[in-house]
Amino acid sequence: MSSPLLRRGLVLLVCLLAPVGFAKDVKVRKAKAKVPRLVRIHTGHRLHRDAADAFERMAADARTAGQSLLVTSGWRSYQQQRYLWRRYRQGLGPKAARPGRSNHNRGLAVDLVVGSEEASPTYDWLAGNACRFGFRRTVASEPWHWEYRPKTTRAPADGEDCLGRPVTEEPTTTVVRQDAS
Repeated sequence: MSSPLLRRGLVLLVCLLAPVGFAKDVKVRKAKAKVPRLVRIHTGHRLHRDAADAFERMAADARTAGQSLLVTSGWRSYQQQRYLWRRYRQGLGPKAARPGRSNHNRGLAVDLVVGSEEASPTYDWLAGNACRFGFRRTVASEPWHWEYRPKTTRAPADGEDCLGRPVTEEPTTTVVRQDAS
């Protein structure tokens, strides 16, 4: 082996091992896992604050339209998600995402009571309006699972709902009262 190659090899070895020697006296703090800023929504469940704000606006709009959005699940801890995942893997529970891969862990997913896709007015309202609030259905086999994804959820075109159906505006009629005298 030539002398310049040997020197380069030694320099490289010193560079790789030197930080280990100096690090003995340095205390390294482990970074804490960031917990999303969670807030309670009117149903008592927790969501990320942005998702909670959008959900509350959506729920108010749904109430105005005569629908109530009943939440069965919002934010889940890693341990809760791990429990659901294990039950699913054992064939004892419904489909569940791996812990750490579910948007429930981030507080961005909400499960709602919607009934069947075909005959449920609640599902029909959600499908037609949720995109206006940044929510969309992300799991084809779960009509109850809606996620807050405002950056990738397209807003409806003017005069249409989220499914592309024309929005029927109720005509505003002015009531003219006449004096009885």
